[in-house]
Amino acid sequence: MKRPLIVRVADVEGVQKDPPRVSRLLLSGKNVGAQNASMGLNITAVGSMIPDHKHEESEELMYIISGRGRLVIEDGEEVYEVGPDTAIYSPRGKMHRLENIGDTELKLVWVYSPPLPQHRADSEES
Repeated sequence: MKRPLIVRVADVEGVQKDPPRVSRLLLSGKNVGAQNASMGLNITAVGSMIPDHKHEESEELMYIISGRGRLVIEDGEEVYEVGPDTAIYSPRGKMHRLENIGDTELKLVWVYSPPLPQHRADSEES
């Protein structure tokens, strides 16, 4: 079976998360066969956040499309306000969260390299 080379956001079912946000896994080993990275879209509701988390084995790259956020690294060690056309790098093992501080949804693209285990073709999780 031939794998697609393009994926349209409208064709990918979003996963509802808590605190309120939707995540869509766009490109991964599961659908296009990507082996060294995975990419997705996150839309965080007004007043919500992507809570504290870290990735021990992956770097995370983010690109803010729209909205306003506050990036908090290592429980406030570093704090940045971010908005459209801002790129963010989160190294392996760094605790971070992204809070929506605007009055519209916070929309961003994320990339993990290497992909998270659940983004790999041989994983059963989504």
